[in-house]
Amino acid sequence: MKDWFSVGEFGKKTGLSYKALRIYEGKGILIPHSRSEGDHRVYSSAQIAVAQKIVQFKDWGFSLEQIKVLLVETSDSTLKELLERRLQESRSATVSLSQQIASLESVLASLTAGHELTELERSQVMENLVNESVNKLKRRGVIGSEVFSRVEKEVSLYDENKKALVAGIRNIVEYAKDNDILTGPGRGNSGSSLVLYSEGYSQFNPMKYDLIPEYFSNSKVFWMEVEYSRGQEIGKMCDDLAVKTGIEVIAFRSPFLDILKDVQNQVGLIDFDSFFDMDPMILHAPQKLDSRGLYGIEYTENYHAFQRMSEDDKIKYSMLDWNFEEFHAKYIFRDPLDFMIVEGLKHPGKRNKFLAYTSGQGMPNPLGVPELQDTRGVMVFLEDWDRIFVRATGMPMSQAMAQRREIFKNPSLAPEFLKNHVKDEGIRKLLEDNVGSVFMKAHVVTVWWHYKRTAILKSLWPKEFLAAIDRWEQKHKLSWLEFGYKQSDDHTPYLKA
Repeated sequence: MKDWFSVGEFGKKTGLSYKALRIYEGKGILIPHSRSEGDHRVYSSAQIAVAQKIVQFKDWGFSLEQIKVLLVETSDSTLKELLERRLQESRSATVSLSQQIASLESVLASLTAGHELTELERSQVMENLVNESVNKLKRRGVIGSEVFSRVEKEVSLYDENKKALVAGIRNIVEYAKDNDILTGPGRGNSGSSLVLYSEGYSQFNPMKYDLIPEYFSNSKVFWMEVEYSRGQEIGKMCDDLAVKTGIEVIAFRSPFLDILKDVQNQVGLIDFDSFFDMDPMILHAPQKLDSRGLYGIEYTENYHAFQRMSEDDKIKYSMLDWNFEEFHAKYIFRDPLDFMIVEGLKHPGKRNKFLAYTSGQGMPNPLGVPELQDTRGVMVFLEDWDRIFVRATGMPMSQAMAQRREIFKNPSLAPEFLKNHVKDEGIRKLLEDNVGSVFMKAHVVTVWWHYKRTAILKSLWPKEFLAAIDRWEQKHKLSWLEFGYKQSDDHTPYLKA
């Protein structure tokens, strides 16, 4: 038997992910035996047994702190006390689970018999949905009284189709995990749901990025990012779910996920979330590295949206003369939000705002609007527009969103509508001036997700990463920045997997 293992080899032997090994090392539970000459972690064959014990203790429900004690404890009385305590906790959990099972059986019996659900049974469905999400959020360590109330509020807005969608997404996520298919963050508002975050689909906590979880309840479209080469499998499940729920469920094929898997097959699993967002390696990557391979930084007009334009629009919206390579060599991102603002302003129609902001002049916030404080006075994000509108009108978010959709579809309605609903003249003008020109923050958060990962890959594994990009592009004859689009037989791009 081999005596020494790299992180990747040890992970395959024990079933522990790179992220888990990093966490166990940080907690002092499973520290690598030594380091190689290249300063890589090395584990011994004897540590496989330790890893197996950790897995067993986790299966029994022990916390990491308890596992740390169990691994070194030699006193039978102490071990007995810990095991008895865990057994009691398991029995209590079993009672709670039995009650939940009885509740679900009652609801299913009514549905099977074709009976209309009673008010009690409907409340049981909602309660089970909330409990499921809350329990998963607890395991991710993000639940608190505020988050709990937001989950309850969000789920209370779900109709039957939306509940069925959540259940379907759960099945798709589990299928992807079981079949080693990578999924990424959803595009647009699908990423702003706390329930989707609890399910493991959304890759970011919406509370961390100041998104609006309630957007999901009003969405008629759900976007899912999936490996380009495995998209058909998930795409079929998405189509079936769309038929079942009446909600358009789209699987976007993402080249980056294929490239990421290629790299991780070479170097082992990478825990990107363990890297601090403010790490200079990430924020300063455009200055230290050339733009090749940096998502949101590398610029090419060979991407889907530009290729779909008419020749006149291509001239009108061309960004080649912006010289982003030179810009990014000089401009240093201050934080992730700074990156997101710049990304939101990188549009031909916003060039003056872009130049003013990145030259350090910023944008004025004369009204002192609190929603614009974090965005440094730049009216970029749709979420900010909605929050200002809700505060100014006193409408519930769901009603305000419906009204906003109407005036965004027909901007000529905005002046009269806002005059009737918003008393403050300055706020009214602010909202009116930005009708139709705002940018969705949930979208630029997903761009940050990609940028952060590519910055880490380009910094730490440049040869493997760039070679993986080249292999993908040669195989598919597309730019790796072709996000979710595929050329059909008549050379027109379409969206779904």
